[in-house]
Amino acid sequence: MIEAGEKEFEKGRQEISFSKIELEKNKKELETGEQKLKNAKKTIDEGKVRLQSEKNKLEDSKKTALKEFEKGHRELEDAKREYDEGYEEYLKGKKESDEEIANAKKEIADGEEELSKLEKPKWYIIKRNQTKDFIEYEMAADRIDAVAAVFPVFFFLIAILVSLTTMTRMVDEERVYIGSLKAMGYKNIAIASKYIIYAAIASIGGSMVGLFIGFWALPTVIFNAYRIMYIMPPIIIEYNTYYAILSTLVAVIATTLAALVACSNELKETPANLLRPKAPKPGKRILLERIDFIWSKLKFSQKVTARNLFRYKRRLFMTIIGIAGCTALLVAGFGLKDSITAVARKQFDEIYKYEMIVDLKDSLGVGDSTKSLDTIKEDSRIEDYILIKEQLMDIGKGNIEESANIIVPEDQDKINDFIILQDRETGKSLSIEDDGVILTEKMSELLDVGIGDEIYIKDENDKKRIVKITAITENYANHFIYMSSNLYEEVFKEDVEYKKILAKTSNTEKKFEDKLSRDLLKNDDVGSIEFITGLSKAFNDTLDSLDKVIMVLIISAGALAFVVLYNLTNINISERIREIATIKVLGFYDEEVSRYVYRENRILTVMGTVLGLILGIFLHKFIIKTTEIEFIMFGRQIESMSFVYSAVLTLVFAALVDFVMYFKLKRIDMVESLKSID
Repeated sequence: MIEAGEKEFEKGRQEISFSKIELEKNKKELETGEQKLKNAKKTIDEGKVRLQSEKNKLEDSKKTALKEFEKGHRELEDAKREYDEGYEEYLKGKKESDEEIANAKKEIADGEEELSKLEKPKWYIIKRNQTKDFIEYEMAADRIDAVAAVFPVFFFLIAILVSLTTMTRMVDEERVYIGSLKAMGYKNIAIASKYIIYAAIASIGGSMVGLFIGFWALPTVIFNAYRIMYIMPPIIIEYNTYYAILSTLVAVIATTLAALVACSNELKETPANLLRPKAPKPGKRILLERIDFIWSKLKFSQKVTARNLFRYKRRLFMTIIGIAGCTALLVAGFGLKDSITAVARKQFDEIYKYEMIVDLKDSLGVGDSTKSLDTIKEDSRIEDYILIKEQLMDIGKGNIEESANIIVPEDQDKINDFIILQDRETGKSLSIEDDGVILTEKMSELLDVGIGDEIYIKDENDKKRIVKITAITENYANHFIYMSSNLYEEVFKEDVEYKKILAKTSNTEKKFEDKLSRDLLKNDDVGSIEFITGLSKAFNDTLDSLDKVIMVLIISAGALAFVVLYNLTNINISERIREIATIKVLGFYDEEVSRYVYRENRILTVMGTVLGLILGIFLHKFIIKTTEIEFIMFGRQIESMSFVYSAVLTLVFAALVDFVMYFKLKRIDMVESLKSID
């Protein structure tokens, strides 16, 4: 029993052990299940959060979608409404366009019918050399060519004068040397060849420098002056062989001929005479000495100066002619500048008294009015106006034919308020008469006609209409014929139609003119508007180029004056070096010696300057006639200041030469100069 109980106990104990193990196992499984449950719960909680978040997003998206839907619906409604309105406008526009197209087709049909009635048009082919800019440039080149044909002649004459005096003095200084060569048996040609070759080399060297300046420097200056007005490629320098050879030959011949003449005079003498110093020229009584009431009042130094002036007659005439030539060139240069600048000043400031030109698209008959004319009448900025007819026609006399603008004013008594018609020389005011026309001065010169002569005017059918000239008016730019309306209708057998308005404005500032121009151009019948200020500026720009050329000539003439004065003064001192040394030995100071010598130079300079001012007037007139182009008349007057500038420049150059030569006088060695050559 006990054993059975132990077995049972042992069996129960084992079962308990197994139960414990099983319990532990179940406990672990329970803990694992609880952990999984917690994880599952956590996952569910996170899912709920995400679900809520997605739900919120869905609600927001739904609200946004609803708003966008409502907005799209409204836009659709608006677009539909706009479409309906646009469609209505389209229908309305289509109706109007159909009507306009129908009217246009009718107008085209009417136009084609009128076109079929027109005569076949003529075609005109304009060559390049007939275009406005090409013609203007060609005329500018002609002006330069005309100036170039005049000034070089005077420069050459003065250069020849300088060469002659220089070579003569050179031969005189080597008189003893020439006598020595001749005494040793050298032939005249061998002796003369030294001076001829020297003159030739000097002239060829100078010509090379001159050709460089003439072919490169001066053309570049002139070309760049014209580039202000025209768009042109870079200058192409061309070396004209003909001009180069011609100018060099003239220079060489002038200097060598001067040397030959000077040598021939010396070589005529015997070697014995040549080896002796040249006897000084004997003093003579002069005309001034015979006028006792003047001569008696002169100081001793003044009497010596007067005698010396006429003692060296060749130097006297050389100096006067040289100074006169240079001064005349300066006067002509300044005068030409005055004449050129006078064109724009006189034409646009003195003759034209209006400021604005209005071109109408359609012509107006007598008494007709138009919208632009009404605007001009009411505009306070326009002080006065006049209607005119302007037409370019061919006019002529005999075999000479030119083109001129026919001007017919609506009120011939009022034209002088806008265009001054007057005689240039007398200043007398002119009026348009019914028995003849007024012709501008330059045109009268081209046709070679005067007051009382008859000329013809060609109409559009090339029929010549004869009119009489009753007056000639001052004018500087373009050509005009002024005619009354009655005479026009009588001559051309048609009514006058006006298509241009000349107007006076209250201001000439650019801003004012631009505003007035814009306002007037709003009228459909206005074709174009021009202002005198713009025309004057364009004209001045055209003339400025020639003005620069004149300045080059003035500078060249001034430089030539300096060379002439320097050369003649140097020769004067060289010829009288023993005389000057003598008076220095006698106790004269350097300043006194200078005054003694320069007093003669100053008198000769003043005499040459006065003569040059007179010669300059005639030279200016000659140049004006030579350089004038067809449609421009240069001013005929030389301004007073131009004479002053020319005289002052000459005197300044003379003073500069005196200053330079003063140091040469100061360096004269009294002992060496007074040594005898015998």
